[in-house]
Amino acid sequence: MERPVSFPNRSATLAAAGALALLAAMLPVSHARAQTAATLGWQYVSPVPLADHVSPRTNVILRPGGAVDPASVAEDGAAFAVTGSVSGPHAGEARLLDDGRTITFRPLVPFSPGEEVTCRVQEGLRTGDGADVPAGEFRFTVAGPERDALIGMALPDDVDDPFETGADAATSPSSDPLPGDFPNITATVIGRPSPGRIFLAEFDVRRAFKQTSYLMILENDGTPYWYRQLNGQALDFKMLPDGRLSYFDHSRGKFYAMDSTYADVDSFACGNGYVTDHHDLDVLPDGHALVMAYDPEIVDLTPFVPKGIPFAIVVGLIIQEIDRDKNVVFEWRSWDHFKITDIQNHTLNSSFIDYVHGNSLDTDLDGNIILSCRHMNEITKIDRATGDVIWRLGGKNSQFTFVDDPIGFSHQHDARILPDGHLTVFDNGNFHTPPFSRALEYELDARKMTATLVWQYRHDPDVFGPATGSVQRLPTGNTLIGWGLTTPSLTSVTPDGSVVSEMSFDPGIASYRAYRFDWPRPLPANVTILPQAVNLSVDGQWIFASVEAVGWNLDDLVPGSVRLDDTVPADSAVVTMGDLNGNGVSDLDFRFDRAAAAALLTASTTWLDVSGALRSGARFRGYDVVRVTRTKDDRAAAPLASPRLVSAPGGMPARIALPAVGDAGTTRTLAVYDVRGRLVRRWRADVEAGRVVSWDGRGGNGVPAPSGIYFVRAEDRAATPAVKVVIAR
Repeated sequence: MERPVSFPNRSATLAAAGALALLAAMLPVSHARAQTAATLGWQYVSPVPLADHVSPRTNVILRPGGAVDPASVAEDGAAFAVTGSVSGPHAGEARLLDDGRTITFRPLVPFSPGEEVTCRVQEGLRTGDGADVPAGEFRFTVAGPERDALIGMALPDDVDDPFETGADAATSPSSDPLPGDFPNITATVIGRPSPGRIFLAEFDVRRAFKQTSYLMILENDGTPYWYRQLNGQALDFKMLPDGRLSYFDHSRGKFYAMDSTYADVDSFACGNGYVTDHHDLDVLPDGHALVMAYDPEIVDLTPFVPKGIPFAIVVGLIIQEIDRDKNVVFEWRSWDHFKITDIQNHTLNSSFIDYVHGNSLDTDLDGNIILSCRHMNEITKIDRATGDVIWRLGGKNSQFTFVDDPIGFSHQHDARILPDGHLTVFDNGNFHTPPFSRALEYELDARKMTATLVWQYRHDPDVFGPATGSVQRLPTGNTLIGWGLTTPSLTSVTPDGSVVSEMSFDPGIASYRAYRFDWPRPLPANVTILPQAVNLSVDGQWIFASVEAVGWNLDDLVPGSVRLDDTVPADSAVVTMGDLNGNGVSDLDFRFDRAAAAALLTASTTWLDVSGALRSGARFRGYDVVRVTRTKDDRAAAPLASPRLVSAPGGMPARIALPAVGDAGTTRTLAVYDVRGRLVRRWRADVEAGRVVSWDGRGGNGVPAPSGIYFVRAEDRAATPAVKVVIAR
């Protein structure tokens, strides 16, 4: 959300902060650190040595580097000697966390405002192999007394928050009438949407945070499947990787997780005295979570800009990783890594500066953090082990060269890493001339430091969403775009930019992000469709599909429940156990009536899904890429219109001959998908003589793809049919 941090009685706060600032010696933010974790012999420490504006309720986090001997970590914190220049020595509790590498020290009482704290790591800590952890000493400065006036009253960390919904109970729209204040929704379905339902959290743009709003799961026509009304603003309603649903409730100031019955079962909030920000929650595979906080502090701006205000409110950004027990195990602060002057398109001659405005968190394939900094026009990658900045894309300090995108992104949202390592982002475009919004996909090369635009979508006519917005790449290859504070609210498009569906609220109503999830969540399956090429001009009796279980038992499958695209039933009289795709893994093979499936097949069809029920009550779903044509003689047309595998089956690299589209030697964009329709890699290649391209069997992260079936196609022009490639390792 692009609103200033919400302060109680801002004018009074400014006056109080200005007066309190005269009591504290406010120093400019320090960026040159003479002392670091590395110079002390450690991998990571928080607070950063010589840090200022530190929360008085901070903990100390030490990561020596590698495993730590649990026996050397005394719970009474004897390994830490922590002393405040005003508050004196601090007793506390030490703990070795669940990763076996990180030690935290939690002082029993907060530090005093404005004091300098000296922290000494004593001798006695040992690594997992028995080596001594180097002793060392560092200092940091606590934020002044004005901080409490700026952030308001935050709940103590040790207060249990019962899982009260603060809302009405879940409502069944199929049997109950919609509430009178339920927003009006207009939906248009043009093509064949991806499986699943739409997740939105609406709010009234004109009423700020003081409102009720709805979490909603919608069918493609806009009909509610489920909804809940909150007593405050609802934001970022989505499905987590573990299958739970999460949302931010502004009235309660936390993210909440719901189970499949829509009961709140967990919550996520910042620690160390910070107020949780609503922009994003990223739950990691180990159950840890990344959250953000905005950190308003009084800063003297006179060293940064002529006529700068000596006691301006400047908002920093805090990123925290919290473990399953809600301990803060990693903390990253913009004060330690960014300059206030990194802000773009905003003046520094102001009493209020929000210089970062972080609005999304994601984890890269290597586990490091991807941060979107809206007011810096920058996307930043942060090392989750050390806290160091790995690279900066966009803005004043960009280390990348943009290729095929001369304007880059402006005041962006929702930076996400795809499975092939590409980056998607919603470009709000506030400072494009004229302003317009678009969805972007970049191929990042961290060696050449290039960001190559490989896909984008602009609405026709242009749409400008000045704030919020999202881009979600779906398993089918389609993309769902949330346009932010404008209409339409969302658009779903195919890889070639064809519109599949759109949905809009009435003017003044918006959703922070828009998502599509297959809900209730199905179990995954590997699906192979045969024939891979369907010629609609040639009669045929059957379409065949093999189903491989992923994490469940094929014996549990109910054959009579199996459907092609949720529509065409399988012929339950003929179900065989076999290995239809020839990869050595047992599958169940089904057949579907070709005439009944004809309504699902168009010349633009690139995928089909197969789904069904299990005896356990769960359901499964899987995808396969297909090619649909209408030629009178598909075999004769194939050499001119279709790519062909010209290398030996199973051989690497796979060599594919492409149909002619121009001069040999031109650059083409290639993509590889797995049998579930997930993007594995997308890249640009110079076509060799004879229009042949190669795939070396690796994903976008450079890691060899596992054994299985993959589909390679060219995507730089009209989408071409896919070529099946089998990898057997």
